[in-house]
Amino acid sequence: MDDHIQQAWQFYKSLGSPKFICAPMVDQSELAFRMLTRKYGTTLAYTPMLHSRIMTESKSYKDEFFTTCPEDRPLFAQLCGHDPQVLIKAALMIQDQCDAIDINLGCPQGIARKGLYGAYLLEKREQVLTIVKELKQNINVPVTCKIRMFKDRKRTLDLTKDIQEAGCSILTVHGRTKEQNKDFVGQCDWTIIAEIKQILQIPVFANGGIYTWSDVERCLQETKVDAVMSSEALLENPALFSGEIKDLNDLALEYMQFAKQYNARLAEIKAHLFKLLYTGLQIFTDLRSKLGSAKTYEEHLEVVIELKNKRADVPKEDKLGWYKRYQNFKQPQNNKDKSLQKLENIIQQQDLLIQKNDPQ
Repeated sequence: MDDHIQQAWQFYKSLGSPKFICAPMVDQSELAFRMLTRKYGTTLAYTPMLHSRIMTESKSYKDEFFTTCPEDRPLFAQLCGHDPQVLIKAALMIQDQCDAIDINLGCPQGIARKGLYGAYLLEKREQVLTIVKELKQNINVPVTCKIRMFKDRKRTLDLTKDIQEAGCSILTVHGRTKEQNKDFVGQCDWTIIAEIKQILQIPVFANGGIYTWSDVERCLQETKVDAVMSSEALLENPALFSGEIKDLNDLALEYMQFAKQYNARLAEIKAHLFKLLYTGLQIFTDLRSKLGSAKTYEEHLEVVIELKNKRADVPKEDKLGWYKRYQNFKQPQNNKDKSLQKLENIIQQQDLLIQKNDPQ
């Protein structure tokens, strides 16, 4: 076993060999939400995707979008970008407050194509490998990567071996292509994740296709990966990794407590509540409208408390539903109510900020 492989495993074990991972999510894996998921079984969390160039040019960006605390560990900070020197500069700004720097090679959104990062950067093989090598040589914490797959399986497998060779310490694989996104999300391919786990020598995390605790167990069994990462399933049920069904109204109230403690932004609060409270808001449409128009922390909290009281007798299982509804395709645009449309606009705020500052 060469030094890099040995160091990768030593690093993973030094974190406690975490198995249950909160994914990097723009405006959604912020500190308050990370702390809630950690309370219920998450053993490693990622920051939201941070734009490396904006971080190095804007005095306020880092303070607004990168927040942490001593209890928020282990923590991987995810950066996007295509310029190795800019990525290094951004990484040096935050390396002392996290355990690893993760390179975003999986974002499938159009904004990633315009900025040449995420899954679109995978098309530039040599550039990707240069970024991994340069980061590894110039920062004090390990470098990890999160990728999507190509339609060509061999191309995917070959690239993962190259990324390992370049110095990546942990690889997270989302078993979908960049084309499998939004209404075209489709099934996650765990078989290629299993193949990657077989051929690589560094720790491998699986991402995609997780909805329930039984999915978590099945993914670990079928892929033999070292850990399972969840994004949207955690957004609906932050207690997913506890293996138990928790009352989502109670979890929403707990989230609000963390949001106040860690000064979450209102855009983050609103987006989380629309997912946590989804089924109740479909019934109590007046509260859905009230949540959509809420402009203060207190107004958001009022909706949480009011809905909790109205649904006190509803079984916990019946409060789940946002993720399933999302997977069964979104409603046509002309059928969306104003509150839901407002939520989608809010979730895009950081992307719009990035686009404004990154016209490439």
